[in-house]
Amino acid sequence: MIKVVLLLAILAGMGWLAPGLMGQAPTDKSGASANWTPAKTPWGDPNLQGMWDSRTGVPLERPAEFGNREFMTEAEALERRKRGLDAGASGEDEEEGEADSLNKQDEKRYATADKPDDGRPGYRIAGAEYNAFWSADPTRPKMSLRTSRIVDPPDGKLPPLTSAALTRWEARHHARKTRSQADDWRDRNVMERCLLRPGLPMGEIIGTNQFSVVQIAQSPGHVTIMMPYGYARIIRLGQKNNLSPAIRQWNGVPVGRWEGNTLVVETTNFLGRQDGGEILTVRRPWFYYPGSGETLKMTERFTPTDENTIEYRYTIDDPGVYVRPWTAVVDFVRDTWSSSGKQDRIVEYSCHEHNYGMTNAIKGAKVDRAQALDEERREEKVRAKELARRWEETKKWEASNKK
Repeated sequence: MIKVVLLLAILAGMGWLAPGLMGQAPTDKSGASANWTPAKTPWGDPNLQGMWDSRTGVPLERPAEFGNREFMTEAEALERRKRGLDAGASGEDEEEGEADSLNKQDEKRYATADKPDDGRPGYRIAGAEYNAFWSADPTRPKMSLRTSRIVDPPDGKLPPLTSAALTRWEARHHARKTRSQADDWRDRNVMERCLLRPGLPMGEIIGTNQFSVVQIAQSPGHVTIMMPYGYARIIRLGQKNNLSPAIRQWNGVPVGRWEGNTLVVETTNFLGRQDGGEILTVRRPWFYYPGSGETLKMTERFTPTDENTIEYRYTIDDPGVYVRPWTAVVDFVRDTWSSSGKQDRIVEYSCHEHNYGMTNAIKGAKVDRAQALDEERREEKVRAKELARRWEETKKWEASNKK
């Protein structure tokens, strides 16, 4: 019984039990409603409080089919939804149909995991690390006409990495050539070690089906954003960041101010290990923020556009990693489960995988070092291919921007 109650609490915290499908109709291009003014807190600030679903069906980078178009037509948006390209629901609308669909997904995933070796890194468990329940998305994110989250550069693509960033990653890549996947804890990434998700803002704030709801609370002089991964961003308002550059935190030091109805937050002083690993992130090397964090400045703008929507716009300015700043936009939508009075707080997504599993992972790699080395060599090939592609992008950019 206790397990059932806990499961329901987790589902509620993630907004998975909200009735029906949310946001069936596309939003307008501006996202704003005419003649609408946000409510105020008792002390006069725009009121952003509540629980917000931060999931989006919009890809970070723009698909080539849209070129430089920032918005698609409603017909195109509906067609993409029909094709399942907007991260729509995993199964059926009805609970029984959803459960049946998840069971079938599990059967397929486990069967795939048992196939003979095909040379992929992690092929023994790829796709079967979690059962389908944890990756289910029974409600759809709000439909949007945006073709990509990235709005600057105009092509909707991430800028190339700098030569310095690639040189650093290449050095770490070569440092791994004598190591296995788990010689010690430094070989495992920060997410597996339960330290943080893949860095702000790409992993912590922008929701996935496992981390979909953030909670905003306000008090005079402060705004607090509760994150589903178990920590709170406490934003001081109207003050300057006077901390020494030597004082750093995993998620930086945020300072905010109001510009009309928009909350502007500038965050610096990130800890210099935002890129995921002590030596090099293993598995999916570009999944984490690809920089040291030392030169990162993140500027966020939270603008309420109607009673149930906040436009979240963030700019990443990191000259040590990207050749130019870039900006992305996502809509936060008021969480229907909490707004109907059925949920009043976020339930922490407690990470325990390597609080107890790290020792076993290292022991396993030492017992069968040949397999641990074999898996590392597979990943080495993937990294080498990705590094070559990134170097090509960077050199092409440098050649066209010599001035």
